[in-house]
Amino acid sequence: MGGRSVVPLLYASRAGATRMAPGRNLVVARPQVAAAIRIPERLGSQLRLVFPSASPSLFVHEGARQALERKLRFAFPGPVILSITDNRHSIITHRVQKGVLHARVHHMFLDASPAVVDALVRYVTRGDRDASATLGDHIDANGFRLARRNRNAPLIAKGKHHDLIKLFVAINERYFSGSINAVITWGKRPTRQALPGEPRKTIKLGSYSGVDRLIRVHPGLDQKWVPRYFVAYIVYHEMLHHVIPGSRGLGRVNLHPPEFKERERQFRHFERAMQWEKRHVARLLRG
Repeated sequence: MGGRSVVPLLYASRAGATRMAPGRNLVVARPQVAAAIRIPERLGSQLRLVFPSASPSLFVHEGARQALERKLRFAFPGPVILSITDNRHSIITHRVQKGVLHARVHHMFLDASPAVVDALVRYVTRGDRDASATLGDHIDANGFRLARRNRNAPLIAKGKHHDLIKLFVAINERYFSGSINAVITWGKRPTRQALPGEPRKTIKLGSYSGVDRLIRVHPGLDQKWVPRYFVAYIVYHEMLHHVIPGSRGLGRVNLHPPEFKERERQFRHFERAMQWEKRHVARLLRG
């Protein structure tokens, strides 16, 4: 949970945008649709028409926002200020300042089921940990609604020694019948270095983003001494995350449930890859 200050909610329509400070009422006109306008020729040169170049990124249903805010006020012994966001990572944030509850909630909760809304209210007003599992399931199911950041960095799949695209295609056909629709790339080399004389203790060889359907492989594996079957195992492991989501229990997420581990052992070179990793993990950490 974060401690960021509340940002006034931005109400927008195709005709413009208005910023509202907390505690004030604002009536917003219904968004206008595109229309054709005929102007007499003698007036055309005297008028300068300016149209917005892009549609607003988020429309907030004010009635739904107020309904959720009322539920929070009913459960919290004090004033409540609710803002609706389209953030990608900070899905739910809240804090109490001078007796006022400031909450920022992703718009996916405006049309959530009563059970999810009830869990949200309990979590925000009482810090109910049992409610976090319900909220986590709702967030996972609505991952497609999370805003995506623009990425300027290009996706690079062909390395100096290993071609991730070739590995991905071969694994997809062999183990998943070509059903996985994801993107793969070499990750960026970490910029932070361990202190002199202090060796690195952990290394993340691969990762998978369910929102972006993106697999990243650590660039340290793109070396001649790293065997192809081990890189293939890392790719296979991350592809499994695409088809087998983590399971929830006691408010925690198990990213490798029993089904995942069982499928993982079906990789042709699983035991060989595990043995290679044990023998060379120290060298990978130094790389």
